[in-house]
Amino acid sequence: MTVMACIVSSMSTTSRTTDTPEPKIGSDEWVAQIGGRQKRPTGLGGRIAALWQRIPTPIQYGLFLALALAFPLLTGSELVLDALGLGDNGFILRTAVRFFTFAILAMGLTVVVGYAGLLDLGYIAFMGIAGYLYAYLSSEFVQIPGLIPYGLAIPSMISIPAIVLLVAAIGYGIGAVSIRLAGDYLAIVTLGFGQVFLQLALTMTRVSMPGWARPVDFTRGPNGINNLDNISLFGYEFASTAQYYYLLLALVVLVYVVVMHLNSSRMGRAWRAVREDELAAEVMGMPTRRLKLLAFAIGAGIAALAGSVDAAFQGNVVPNPRYGALTLINLYAMVVLGGLGSLPGALIGALIFTALPELLRSVAIAGYLFYGALIIGLLTTIRPWRRLLWLLGGAIGGGYLFKLVINLLAPGLDAGYPPAGSLLNRAVQGWLVIPVNFATVGNVVTGAAVLILLGALLLRSRPLWHNGLLGLSIYAFAFAWETTLVANPAATRVLIVGLTLVILMIVRPQGLLGKTEVKIV
Repeated sequence: MTVMACIVSSMSTTSRTTDTPEPKIGSDEWVAQIGGRQKRPTGLGGRIAALWQRIPTPIQYGLFLALALAFPLLTGSELVLDALGLGDNGFILRTAVRFFTFAILAMGLTVVVGYAGLLDLGYIAFMGIAGYLYAYLSSEFVQIPGLIPYGLAIPSMISIPAIVLLVAAIGYGIGAVSIRLAGDYLAIVTLGFGQVFLQLALTMTRVSMPGWARPVDFTRGPNGINNLDNISLFGYEFASTAQYYYLLLALVVLVYVVVMHLNSSRMGRAWRAVREDELAAEVMGMPTRRLKLLAFAIGAGIAALAGSVDAAFQGNVVPNPRYGALTLINLYAMVVLGGLGSLPGALIGALIFTALPELLRSVAIAGYLFYGALIIGLLTTIRPWRRLLWLLGGAIGGGYLFKLVINLLAPGLDAGYPPAGSLLNRAVQGWLVIPVNFATVGNVVTGAAVLILLGALLLRSRPLWHNGLLGLSIYAFAFAWETTLVANPAATRVLIVGLTLVILMIVRPQGLLGKTEVKIV
């Protein structure tokens, strides 16, 4: 009996090993199975993702780096500029420089919020402090008769590292003051710190100082400080936009590598433990207070690096809106859109929020982006594809049928001619019923389109209602785009970015590259 039991036990162990490999020690089998199914590629997007994952990671990074290095050369081609319709090469490079600046800021915020889980709403103030420190140290602003008659003008090789260290120390100090707080209370305190900095930058223009005959101007108020020195490294001065492009590209790579290694180090694992359960981490012997202070300091130092280089590139520091609440909101939206705790996600979020508003300035490109995003969204969310064909066919056929009925019963209702930026716009307008007062009607339809789409997302469990509302939302969004959104690019940019965030948070709450949490409810 003992021999037979051993044989049976051996056979069962062998079958478990060959059929379903056991999870690693310390991991739950159910969670491991769910994680495996989530990682399994599905559909066209899953196949593309699987092919991309087969490429070794160094080659993936090398491809992105090669594309970034060749980007100024590609956009310098007249053929490419004419095809994009975005203006001169300088405009494109300035947008790329802005993207790099926000990418560095987003990676710093990822350390504070994504890794350590600290809701810091005063983060943008560290960028502003660094900008003003650069203006003091590397310009002619600070002048004292008889002592410093021509300003400090300290070389940037000395000033920028000193600014990074000083702002990191300020971040450590702010963290030490507010470290006892958590969650919403920490957010309120750090938000107050950011607002105090902004108000000081706007109002410290006529400050009476003991021993001074005249009031001292510390910030020049809303006008800011101008004529800052360019960055100079080892005698090489960065003056043009292309030069700053390559400088910021190098800094993005440097910060990415440093933060990536921090995340995979013992400190990074400790940050994540504190983020998930601070009490459990402290019970396990982790110095939670020191870990959170280091996160504050490192995030502030990264923001200072971006702020000082941005001040040198812009040639000035202006408090509002550069260091205001709108910049902070955009920065958090970048991190949330990409996925909290994901470095590649932070870069993607920064790219979307910096490049997309600029691309939407061109009516032709905006139209292709709008309808392309609409088709991609339908392809990735609707299965099987024959259902998608029926949905598009029904929307197109229903639109033409509605147009035919209107032209037969009331031809005067279809007499509007909105501006058309491309052949695609003209084709879509031929499918829509557009009245003479299309601008007024378009404002109403824009809001209705958003509500219809949200209704379709909420009624997924009812296929008939879901498909009907989805087809109606396609027609409504096309009408809103052709009659209202194209004519108001500023409002369009805000609406598209906001709508993207709303839909993404409904469909993918963890962000584009964020990790899905598996919980037993």
